[in-house]
Amino acid sequence: MKINANREELLAAARDALAVSPEKSPLPELECAYLATEDGKLTVAGGNLQVALERRIPVQIEEEGIVIIDAAMLVNMLSKLAEECVTLRVDENRRLEITCGEAFYGVSTLDSAKYPRLDIPFPEDTVTVTNIPALSRRTVFAASETDDKPLMKCVHLIFSTDGLRAVSSDSFRIATAKGSSKSAAQTDMLIPAASLEKLARLVGNKDELRVGRTGNTVVFMKDDFIFSARLMQGNYFDENMMLSRAKPSFMVLTDAAVLRNAMSSVYAVVGEQNRFSFKFSSAALRMTCESEYGASSVEVDIVPLSGNPSGVYWYNPAKLYECLKALGGTMMLKVAENGALLMETDELTCLQVPMREPKPVERIAIKQAAKKEATEKAPKKTAKKEEKAKKESKPKTGGKKKKPADEKKAA
Repeated sequence: MKINANREELLAAARDALAVSPEKSPLPELECAYLATEDGKLTVAGGNLQVALERRIPVQIEEEGIVIIDAAMLVNMLSKLAEECVTLRVDENRRLEITCGEAFYGVSTLDSAKYPRLDIPFPEDTVTVTNIPALSRRTVFAASETDDKPLMKCVHLIFSTDGLRAVSSDSFRIATAKGSSKSAAQTDMLIPAASLEKLARLVGNKDELRVGRTGNTVVFMKDDFIFSARLMQGNYFDENMMLSRAKPSFMVLTDAAVLRNAMSSVYAVVGEQNRFSFKFSSAALRMTCESEYGASSVEVDIVPLSGNPSGVYWYNPAKLYECLKALGGTMMLKVAENGALLMETDELTCLQVPMREPKPVERIAIKQAAKKEATEKAPKKTAKKEEKAKKESKPKTGGKKKKPADEKKAA
């Protein structure tokens, strides 16, 4: 292989390959970027057996060929070069030579025949989607991270005549977000949250992607960019039924940013023990957080819409804060009779499951004082035993020395 390429274009493609390649893998070839001359262009590919990426960039081909090289190393080398044009050459010993201006790199590569390149199918029917990064940000956080619930580790993409909708849940909360209204179709799929997050890092909100499904694979395409991901099989829960069960006893209006900033201030005292609560009154919402480090409280204004805002409700602060980070703009809070909290904006709806009232917090200062008191009241017998044990452990040096005459007799 010998090609001449634009360094910036090649670097961008190599970075994308690195983004989908595993940092550590039992197969060292998976940590590599796959470079191959195909149809007059250079294909730069990467993947991890669950997702696959292929970028095609225009290059000047002097000699056809294939090479795989550690993706992180390739990005590191290309980012340190300064010239616009870069030349890549592979000799008969699989040694890759990179030349750019006065700079030169020569590195060994792996056997390209061992690279597990995934076959990316071409779907017959596709729809257009946009705002993938925003859709990922609003849903991935709520997906489960435990391996015992593989379906809950996915984001449920639902295409209908109204457009795209995405749902995620970890059993403690539900997030349902609106996607592009142009994505009109009649299908749904379960894409792993990690795969959707990888795609979101590779595209922009304004990028129009064509998406289609072939068997157990979903493919996203644009220009010379192709991204595929394996889908999970199974029945996802009915989020509409779950949300409809949370019938609100009262509703209030507030601002998502104001509420998020207020919670951020009380969140500073979070520890291993947490008592986090929402206390509603007719015109204000007080957030309180208690932990072993102390207590913090802040009050924000609310606008009552229906019912009688009142009561104290307990929530998991870490999970609730993640919900608030995904929300923006004017927000409606709906509190159900069982304490379930519905947070709604134009783009996202989050349902937070309540907790039972946690146990009183045991302060660090109290624990330290109790430990000190227990030490001071320790029985004196324990100290005497320790002193006796130290004496017994010392080697005995007593006994009379033999006189020289006695030593001779003994001999």
